[in-house]
Amino acid sequence: MANISISEIRHRLGDEFCEHFERVFGMSIFEKILRGFSCERKPCIRINTLKTNVRDVMDFLREKNVNFERVSFLPDALIIKNKDEKFFEDLDIYKKGEIYFQGISSQLPAIFLKPVSGDKVLDLCAAPGSKTAQMAIMMGGIGEVLANEFDKIRIEKLKYTLEKQGIKIAKVVEGNGIFVGEKMPEYFDKVLVDAPCSAEGRIDISNPRSYKFWSKKILKSSASLQKRLVTSGFEALKKGGILAYSTCTLSPEENEGVVDSVLKKFGENVEILKLSLTGFEKNLLPIVASYDGVTFDKRVSNCIKAMPSEICEGFFVAVFRKK
Repeated sequence: MANISISEIRHRLGDEFCEHFERVFGMSIFEKILRGFSCERKPCIRINTLKTNVRDVMDFLREKNVNFERVSFLPDALIIKNKDEKFFEDLDIYKKGEIYFQGISSQLPAIFLKPVSGDKVLDLCAAPGSKTAQMAIMMGGIGEVLANEFDKIRIEKLKYTLEKQGIKIAKVVEGNGIFVGEKMPEYFDKVLVDAPCSAEGRIDISNPRSYKFWSKKILKSSASLQKRLVTSGFEALKKGGILAYSTCTLSPEENEGVVDSVLKKFGENVEILKLSLTGFEKNLLPIVASYDGVTFDKRVSNCIKAMPSEICEGFFVAVFRKK
């Protein structure tokens, strides 16, 4: 899709979408985002260190003539440069769950959350299980992970993902995430709220299903749900604990606006950590300081927002500490 024109991309996305993002980011940044929507994304694998190690996987890939690139801030991730996912499906390292396809952006929340052995961790919106498994692996398979999911169909995918990767410490529960906080107050050391969203960061201009559903109404309803989920996660968090809030979307209604509301709601009981990714700066979008007549709390600038590109999906991450 690399040769598609900007005008054609704009036509496919529609006037309401384009006018919205030109207001948010300005013309030059918006055109970079549009290019990101038309890129063919390179696959990325996460190495399951419960079953193997990075060195052995790299040696195996070299034997199979797979070209790859390491990611400086993701020690267990490799960007695959000359093969697609289908190539890996018949390989034992894939069948045995020694490697797992998970995009760079998707791996960021757990990297910032930093779960360690012995932690009690809540994944509030856990399916399909990529981040749940990643956190359990970072914990060395020692501790407790509660994987909560609302959707019955997605729960089956979650269970499959965890089983294939050999995750023993995760308990899968079905339930509405907005009630977990009141059921399990101040129980968890770490909480991940990878919230349902309008998924703008995952738009693939060659796939109309990835953007035809978009509307301002979805932005507002997603933001409202995200605020309730983050509130629930914060209630479930121990004092001194860490909560990561993430989305695969770009609009400030959902991201900066939700962070701003959390900071206002919890006041002196919450602080927001400054995030950075050395070596990834050129892939980051500016954090929006104000939108639609609302000026956000200055601390919202501590978050990060990744731009869709050939190596990653669009993504947003904020990390809070409960005082």
